Amino acid sequence: MTAGMIFVWSHKLIQADIVRIMYSMNCKYVENLVWFKKSVNNVGLDEPSPYFSSTKEILLMFKRGEGFELRHQRSPDVIIDFELPKEQWIHEEFTVPKPLGVYEMIETLLPKAVYNPSLKRGKFLELWAKKNTLRREGWISIHQNKSIK
Repeated sequence: MTAGMIFVWSHKLIQADIVRIMYSMNCKYVENLVWFKKSVNNVGLDEPSPYFSSTKEILLMFKRGEGFELRHQRSPDVIIDFELPKEQWIHEEFTVPKPLGVYEMIETLLPKAVYNPSLKRGKFLELWAKKNTLRREGWISIHQNKSIK
């Protein structure tokens, strides 16, 4: 990659490792977005962690190179949304589906990467996309099948 953005979902315990790895690849930290996860009964999820309980996932944003428009946003850096119950996704996915607001934030941040009708494509690539998520225009989504043994 000569220039672009990389978005990596992280939990608080591995955040520093991800930043070190990205810096070793000449990627600079830009920003983060927090997904505060709520359960279906409208309370924060309380997932175990070695020191404090965890109710969030963090989307770390890194930039490499120059020459692309990065639009400043006035949107919040926290998304409060429900996490789907594990039994609804665990058989087909490795990780929980993320809120749709994340896609909108990325598309706003990188306006020239969205779907281009004359080229009939966009410039977004999502690795480990969710099998049952509606595909967004301008995105190439790659899903890894989870084999159940």
